[in-house]
Amino acid sequence: MKLAHEFIKLPLHFDVSKMQEELAKFSPQAWRGHHEGFPGNSAIPLISVNGQLNNDFKGEMLATDALKQSEYLQQVIASFNEVFGRSRLMKLDAGAKVPLHSDINYHWYKRVRIHIPIITDPKVIFHCGDKSVHMAEGECWIFDTWKNHQVDNDSTEDRIHLVIDTAGSSAFWQLISQSFVPWLNKAEGASKLLQYQADFSPSILMEKHNAPVVMGPGELEFMIGELKQEVSKTPTNNSNVATQLFTVLEGFSQDWRRLWSLHGENKAGWDLYHQCRDNIFHQAKQSASQLKISNGASALDMLAHCIIVPSFNP
Repeated sequence: MKLAHEFIKLPLHFDVSKMQEELAKFSPQAWRGHHEGFPGNSAIPLISVNGQLNNDFKGEMLATDALKQSEYLQQVIASFNEVFGRSRLMKLDAGAKVPLHSDINYHWYKRVRIHIPIITDPKVIFHCGDKSVHMAEGECWIFDTWKNHQVDNDSTEDRIHLVIDTAGSSAFWQLISQSFVPWLNKAEGASKLLQYQADFSPSILMEKHNAPVVMGPGELEFMIGELKQEVSKTPTNNSNVATQLFTVLEGFSQDWRRLWSLHGENKAGWDLYHQCRDNIFHQAKQSASQLKISNGASALDMLAHCIIVPSFNP
C-alpha cells in the first residue's frame, strides 16, 4: 500500500519475552521456504486461506494450527480489532537479505503490512525508498510497500517478525495519523504495552471476502485511474504512448460496465468477461510495456497484477 511516509511507527509495543517463548515452541521443520525462492527467507503461516499451509490470497482466511497454539500472538493480532488477511511469522537468516522489490499486486494495493519484531539485532536494517530504519523488538511499524524496499540482516542472529496484513478501519488510520515518523521534527509519544492475559484466546476478525469473482465496474474504473495517475506522474514516459494506453483502458472500462449491467457475477457472463479481459490485455500490453510507474517498474506489471488478473478471477 502507498503511504504518506516510507516508515511509520505506531504507539504500541508488545511483550517480547512472551512472544519469544511462544516462538521457541516451533520446530525448525515448521519454517517454510520463501515462495519465490529468496535464499535465507522462510515463514510460518498464522492466518491463511482455510487455515492451511499455502501462499494464497483469495478465499476465507482462518487461523492455522501454529496460531491456535500461540495464545499471546492471538492476543497481539486481536488487539488491533481489525480484519486480517494473510499473516505469518517471517524469518530472515543471519547474513541474508530480502532483495530489493516492490509489491505490485491487487492484495497489497489496498492492504498494509504491520511488522512486529520478535527477534532482531541493531544490524538488521529495513530500507524503503530513500529511508532506512531498524525496527526494535516489540515495536510496531508499517511501511510503504509500493516503493522499492529491501531488508539486510548483517548480524549473526536470525531475524523474526510477526507480519499481519489489513486494509484498516477508520480507527486504524486515525491511529496512523497520530503515529511517529522518525525523520520529522516531532517528538515520539508514549506507547501502549499489550500485557499477556493467561488462558485467554480472543476472537480474531479474518477476511471472508477478499477478492471478487468479477470486479465491479466502479472498482475497475478506480484501478484504471490509479494506473493512469502512476503513468502520468512518471516524467520519462512518452505522452503519445501513454495516450494510446489510456484510450484502450477507457474502452475496457466502458465495455466492462456494459457486461456487468447484463450479467453481474452470474456465470452466464463469465466467458464474455474472459474474452473482454483477454482482448484488452492483447491491445494494451505493447504500450504498457513501454511505460514506467512511480516505483520504476513497468506499467505492464501494474496492468497485469492490479487490473487484468483480478478483474476476472473465478
